[in-house]
Amino acid sequence: MIKIQYAQNGWILTHTEEGEPDRLHVFSHTGSDQSEVEAFRDLLATVDDIYGPTTSRYSEHRIYIRIEPGDKHSSHPDNRLDNLRESGYEPK
Repeated sequence: MIKIQYAQNGWILTHTEEGEPDRLHVFSHTGSDQSEVEAFRDLLATVDDIYGPTTSRYSEHRIYIRIEPGDKHSSHPDNRLDNLRESGYEPK
């Protein structure tokens, strides 16, 4: 069983298996958006490690837990050309 608690600067995951002592996993962040997102990604990856299905590169389906830019953020690939155009660049 797992239990996730929100803390002031992150999350605490308690992993319990019958007959075993509780294992604590702490995922803390510094308060920046990037740090908080990375800590949450690590929390989800740990949950996947504990309960997720075992997969490999050859599996038909795999679970990916990754960080990507928001689709409206300037770093998203769909927005790069728009950003260049706003700065005066026109592709030929």
